[in-house]
Amino acid sequence: MKKQNERQENRAESKMQNPKSQIDLIQGRIRYLRENTDFVLTLFESLVGYAIIAADFDGNIIAYNEGARQIYGYAPEEIIGKENIEILFPKDFIEAGGLQKIIDDLIGKDRFSYEGEKVRKNGERFPARILFTLTRDKDGKVVGFIVMAEDLTEHKQAERLQAEARAKAQRIEKLERELRSLEELSRPPQTTVTGQLFDSGPLSKGVPDVFNQLVQRYGDLMDEALEQRAYNVEHNISEGLRSLAEQIGFSKAGPRDVVEIYSSALKSKTSGATSQRAQVYAEEGRLMVLQVMGYLASFYRTYSLGVGRSTAGAKEAIGQDPQS
Repeated sequence: MKKQNERQENRAESKMQNPKSQIDLIQGRIRYLRENTDFVLTLFESLVGYAIIAADFDGNIIAYNEGARQIYGYAPEEIIGKENIEILFPKDFIEAGGLQKIIDDLIGKDRFSYEGEKVRKNGERFPARILFTLTRDKDGKVVGFIVMAEDLTEHKQAERLQAEARAKAQRIEKLERELRSLEELSRPPQTTVTGQLFDSGPLSKGVPDVFNQLVQRYGDLMDEALEQRAYNVEHNISEGLRSLAEQIGFSKAGPRDVVEIYSSALKSKTSGATSQRAQVYAEEGRLMVLQVMGYLASFYRTYSLGVGRSTAGAKEAIGQDPQS
């Protein structure tokens, strides 16, 4: 860090004392490198998709390819011989001595590579794969270094999207397994009462309008559960689930219908939702399924004892004709 500060101070003093001499010095180095090294042709005739910059050991930029213009946003005339390579690195990285350490290591190793951040002209930081190599003149004397950078922005975005897609697929697969398992475990014994309840077949096919109403109500309760979780507000979700279970029971539906109601509501709520929001819907929805199953079992017991609500009153509550 001390060496870096001294170098920066020396550069600043030199520029303040004689700006024209400083410009002449840099331009002289540019001419020298072009006349005595063979890297320029390679820099500007290939690897357009990479930012390639040559600098002297004071950090002055002396060569800058088309790929660098595309990635960083500076035109060559803005930067060659006028700017220090430090402007292309994050300020905190420079202040922590990161660039100086790389240059110090480079002298002993000839090349150094890592993944880090670079900075565009507009101030945007972006991920990059970065390679430093020393440059030598035709006599083998070290005269500076080249920095080659590959913009990893799209690559990182693709990796993130792929990871999210894999995670979402895994959650969906897990959910489907849980639903199949829940459906199997929730099939009740065919007692006299439950046998009568299941005579009508799937609710979604027998009474689709009622099924859709139940899916809508289940979805509303899922929204309330998310709101309660996110904003620490109170909703009487348990009472809502109890009422829902009674409607399901009076509709002559059973556990398999509960699973189908949940599955349909979850599909509706997670369509187009973010991965994180879909995960929360799935978690809250699974807990709600278990509660509805418990309330539905209580309904069966009450129904079998003949002490539940009147059938006419229940049908009226869910919008069915009491005389049907």
